[in-house]
Amino acid sequence: MKIDPDNNAGPDTKAEAASDNADTTPGEVPVLDPVDGLQVEKLYRAGEIIMRQGEPGECAYFMQSGRVEIVLERPDGSEIEVGRRGPGTLIGEMAIVDDGPRSATVRALEDCRLLEISKADFSRAVSNANPIVGLVTKLILMRYRDILQRSENVREFAGVTTMLEQQERYHAEESRVLDAVRMANEFKVAVVRKELFLEYQPFIEIDTGRIVGFEALMRWNHPKTGRMRPDLFIPMAEDTGLIIEATRWAFREACKTLKRMITQTGDSALFISVNFSAQDFDDPAFLDELLFTLHETGIHPTQIHLEITERLLLRQSEGVKKILQQCREHEMQIAIDDFGTGYSSLSYLHQYPVSTLKIDQSFVRNMTTDKGVLGLVKSILSLSENMGLAIIAEGVETQQHVEMLQTLKCRVAQGYFFARPMPEHEAASLLAGQYTKLP
Repeated sequence: MKIDPDNNAGPDTKAEAASDNADTTPGEVPVLDPVDGLQVEKLYRAGEIIMRQGEPGECAYFMQSGRVEIVLERPDGSEIEVGRRGPGTLIGEMAIVDDGPRSATVRALEDCRLLEISKADFSRAVSNANPIVGLVTKLILMRYRDILQRSENVREFAGVTTMLEQQERYHAEESRVLDAVRMANEFKVAVVRKELFLEYQPFIEIDTGRIVGFEALMRWNHPKTGRMRPDLFIPMAEDTGLIIEATRWAFREACKTLKRMITQTGDSALFISVNFSAQDFDDPAFLDELLFTLHETGIHPTQIHLEITERLLLRQSEGVKKILQQCREHEMQIAIDDFGTGYSSLSYLHQYPVSTLKIDQSFVRNMTTDKGVLGLVKSILSLSENMGLAIIAEGVETQQHVEMLQTLKCRVAQGYFFARPMPEHEAASLLAGQYTKLP
């Protein structure tokens, strides 16, 4: 998913904060209202059991506040404490790694505020990580479980619990993992609560100033902190796999917007461009979802541009190649975003059914002062002409950029010189007036 610069001010109004009086289940109090079963935080009271030894483990928790004790239950029913944990530490991680039962009982010593990591969250994270990382993680925890179960003197673990807790908290703080988990949980709720929205930035035909299409850009209006920066939440959504559901929503909304614009103007040549990530292409239902949405909204496939990055193509995945080929067979267009910023190989342009190259904004920005960059832009334009590919220049911000692109015979551009990303109603008004800043 493309991360678009977002320098616009946030909306004047923000969504209301969730009610503090939501319905609760025994043993836990949601800090935010549950939405379709989703809770981003849970609160356990002192004395309550958070997880019980032997039960299946469907989730782990990051501790935000409070303290817990970890106890092993012996066959005779007696208990022995093997550790304590506090803020910044993880509990219940073993069961979501190896699908085994809970290895110990965890009881709240104080009121505890917890962030949930579900088994599905963990599985997505592992699938998106290096396979070696996933294997080592599973092996270490499985061996630790084995040692714990076979130890004759379980009290030996209690002697190092303070040191382990300190190290765990240190690593959590260094990696900012707690912030990442919190944001991921809040993003799940954001998709359901419709806190996500789209803005649209036009593509302009340079010689005529005519709007030929729009790029749909995902935004998030957080109910407490307001407008979130895309360069913060989109990488998180990709790393966790949550981007799949968000992209499905974005594609559906973008198609609906395009349909309204076509109805308004009668211009059936308009197109909409939507960004897709590597995780989207790993979804087995990807193509079926696209085709269903197109049928449902009445949009012809030729009016759809799928924006992807060079990094996706350089994975050399036969699965990605097959899906892209099927998209082209259905007459959708394939655009390479930020072209030229990836690796040095250009062989993928022959291997994949690419139809459009988008010149990265850093090249456009520097081509007026750097002869080397200007030469690179000329080479991209020449390459596209030889291969029969369309070109879009990104990041056009000045009249000088426009004039140079005209001289280089670049036909379509996008950037703040023409318009910033905007809500649908502003994009529709701009389209109706066919207004640009070109003379």
